[in-house]
Amino acid sequence: MSRFFALAALFVVTSNAATIPHQPSRPEALAPEQRATLDEALAQLLENIRELLRTGDPERGIPVMAPLETDRLDVDLSLGGLLDFTAILRNLFVDGLDRFQGTLTLNVMQMEFRYDFLFPDVVARGHYDANGRLFGLIPVFGLGNFHVAPRDLRIQGTALLRQLPSGYLHMPELKANVRLGSLQNNIEGMLLGGELSDLLNVVIQDLIPSVLINFAPEVTDIISRVGIPIADSVLNTMTLEDLFALIPMQ
Repeated sequence: MSRFFALAALFVVTSNAATIPHQPSRPEALAPEQRATLDEALAQLLENIRELLRTGDPERGIPVMAPLETDRLDVDLSLGGLLDFTAILRNLFVDGLDRFQGTLTLNVMQMEFRYDFLFPDVVARGHYDANGRLFGLIPVFGLGNFHVAPRDLRIQGTALLRQLPSGYLHMPELKANVRLGSLQNNIEGMLLGGELSDLLNVVIQDLIPSVLINFAPEVTDIISRVGIPIADSVLNTMTLEDLFALIPMQ
């Protein structure tokens, strides 16, 4: 899950490169013809992001994410007392991150980016070793294979860019709302397997979409804690001029 949130942050970071007109030493409002050019650049940027997910960029440290394959991923989540959860995911395979639909807009005066991404059919599978507690009391643990298929996963929000005194860039704020249409899951071996595992699978399938709504501040906090350091690892090496040069507007 942290890798998925990281992906959302990378979307925003990459979008900054294409949405700012060339050489604006100070952000100003755009004329209508500039806005049309900006919108065209944003539309092209989304296709560039889609291709980037498929090919990766070793020089910038971006791995291939469509599909995403990794030998090990550590997960550590805490949702407002509802769930405290740690897990090790092995042989993780995630497909569908490049089949997104999305929009990007920019408030030039505030250097604020608005993003809205819909992932209609993501599939994740692999092997897990997890331990946690529900409501701080009920043990939740398991070991085995898993297959999870979120449907209509929507991530939307805003991100701010600022320039540090050093001249390099920084993302001081990243906000996100996450919504999920439905969830299909088959997680083997929870609570020692058997009927308890089957019951917990049903509970998870029904619970997760509502958790994203009812614990929206906690979800946003997780995205910020994970996403901003990843975004800054790229931005802190770039000046505005570096950023504009990545995808210059015609």
